[in-house]
Amino acid sequence: MGDHYQTLGLRRDATKAEVKAAFRRSALRDHPDRHASSTDAAARADAARRFRQASDAYHVLSDDRRRAEYDLRLRGSASSYARTSSSGWASSSSAAYGYGYGYGQGGGSWRRTPPGAGAGASAGSIDWEFLLKAVTRRGFLINLGFASVLLSGAAFLDGSILEIWKMNNSGKSFDDAMESIEKVKRTHKGDR
Repeated sequence: MGDHYQTLGLRRDATKAEVKAAFRRSALRDHPDRHASSTDAAARADAARRFRQASDAYHVLSDDRRRAEYDLRLRGSASSYARTSSSGWASSSSAAYGYGYGYGQGGGSWRRTPPGAGAGASAGSIDWEFLLKAVTRRGFLINLGFASVLLSGAAFLDGSILEIWKMNNSGKSFDDAMESIEKVKRTHKGDR
């Protein structure tokens, strides 16, 4: 896989503009069309590989969310993730940026290792980092707030309905109230 920062020749604190400029330089140098007329097949393959790596690096480093996740993995939590192919991010990077040459279309991505598959992972262990990430995402928090409002509203209405019932039917049981309703219905039918 390699380091995306090293691939583009950047420092870890590079700006988006520096990432874009480094990718352009790399793309101009290693683009497959530039090496299409080369008679050396190994040189063409090497240029295509470098272009694919640069595309992958740009795809990750140009997006704030992907870059933050990548930086987090680099800082030491990479052991809980597994690479699914050598091209990694390329499944969407090449197509998404108009470089549809078919490189890295293997569909690779970062994914969690199955429970118990990693070294030192026990069958019942909880990945607290993953859990914390999941419950602090904006969509989860919005859904949690919405569910809280709905549940508290339902509890309020349930209590209110009970209190209204008690106010309007003080001293009566439910059966007495139902008898009184039936009596009123019968009287109204008799009036007609």
